[in-house]
Amino acid sequence: MLIGGYKMKRIIIIFIIVFCLLSFMEISCLAREFAGEFWNYLHHTDKIVFITGVTTGVNMWIDHILDHPPYQFTSKEDEAKFSAFVLDNFNFLNLFVADDKKEAGKLFETFMNVISDLYKDPANTYISIADMCIIASRKLRGESIESLLRELREKALP
Repeated sequence: MLIGGYKMKRIIIIFIIVFCLLSFMEISCLAREFAGEFWNYLHHTDKIVFITGVTTGVNMWIDHILDHPPYQFTSKEDEAKFSAFVLDNFNFLNLFVADDKKEAGKLFETFMNVISDLYKDPANTYISIADMCIIASRKLRGESIESLLRELREKALP
């Protein structure tokens, strides 16, 4: 029982650290401008922790949205954008669903490699890691990512 409690505390501490990193990246111009360089600078273990934090955060957000869905939108377009955003995040989480640990680990490694490959293109350097997670999950599902990449490149340029 004590070991389980220790693991839970460790997971919570890791989540808090990753949350702080994500918050810093969204606030800091320097971190946002060089997300690709930051990703490439991270060690393999740090990337695992980072993606685990993103996954945990998205899972918590979806749980909250399912418990407290917004009831009013200013337009049908806003409602459609919100629904697409929720679906993207839900699909991101489903990417890591596997029957065994070994298979889940392979999926995780593949996902991290896709992000690393996407950041090899200098045009993607400014795209946030959180956005890159959505792009990578779409790519792994076989969806076209070119239009989303163009949109996020334009949005991320300083």
